Amino acid sequence: MPAKKLIVIGGGAAGFFCAVNAARLNPDLNVVILEKSSKLLSKVKVSGGGRCNVTHACFDITEMMKKYARGANFVKKSFHQFFTTNTIEWFKERGVGLKAEDDGRMFPVTNTSQTIIDCLLKEANKHGVEILMNEEATQVEKLNGSWQVRTSGSRLLTSDCLCIASGGYPKSTMFGWLKKLGHSIEEPVPSLFTFNLQGNEITKLMGISVPDVHVKIAGSKLMEKGPLLITHWGLSGPAILRLSAWGARELAAKNYGFSVSVNWMPQYNEHQFREKLQALRFDIAPQKISSKNPFGLPQRLWEYLIYQSRITENMHKNLA
Repeated sequence: MPAKKLIVIGGGAAGFFCAVNAARLNPDLNVVILEKSSKLLSKVKVSGGGRCNVTHACFDITEMMKKYARGANFVKKSFHQFFTTNTIEWFKERGVGLKAEDDGRMFPVTNTSQTIIDCLLKEANKHGVEILMNEEATQVEKLNGSWQVRTSGSRLLTSDCLCIASGGYPKSTMFGWLKKLGHSIEEPVPSLFTFNLQGNEITKLMGISVPDVHVKIAGSKLMEKGPLLITHWGLSGPAILRLSAWGARELAAKNYGFSVSVNWMPQYNEHQFREKLQALRFDIAPQKISSKNPFGLPQRLWEYLIYQSRITENMHKNLA
């Protein structure tokens, strides 16, 4: 009886992980990865700032589900099959240790994404996974119980099983080859994006990060907290990325024109903050307010906030 064959469309992290595990668990299965580009695992290479954010140090399925803006029920079923604990153990068995950072993100202890890439490539080689580069799937159909896949390289491949791990496309029309199989496709929208504040003076503070802020989209219920990074084009960091993920469709409906408010000191409510300011009137009255940073904010940010409040360097004389 001839060996069965699995074709995996997509040479990214998901495609590789499926392929190497299918080949490992069934040594008689012929596994082929189709990758449309000339590069393998390119997104893994740049993820996590080049360190690769492999998983998250959350070990409760219900709690982890809450972190997904969409598809919570789907991931719940998947997590019961393979969860963060399994991910950590899988890499550990292959000599790759993972470490958790304060915010829960888990990276390889080597601090380089190449460690993860090398591990996956080694597994593919070990279990005989065939990799075809520059071969984009252009047509998929099922004939006489088998899958037939046509590629941009004029190949016609046949398999018993098929896994589609091709990632996303910017427009639903690009999923036409999947729609022909009877699948329905929701209109894709950007997610996990940074905020562009064109012309805003805060961009002059690029490189400054604040470990804990509250960010809110005006006129909506969208709000997130966590680290924020100021960039040369606007705002980034985990708080912003989570906000854009949860608000992906709502922000798309606004055509990405919206206002953002940032609470730089969420440890105070409005009443507590006013009391703190009143106390400071007496505690630091003889000092220049620009040189005395009583809230622990980055100095350049503190000076920017003073400037935006129209407070001059010499106004300390009027505080007493």
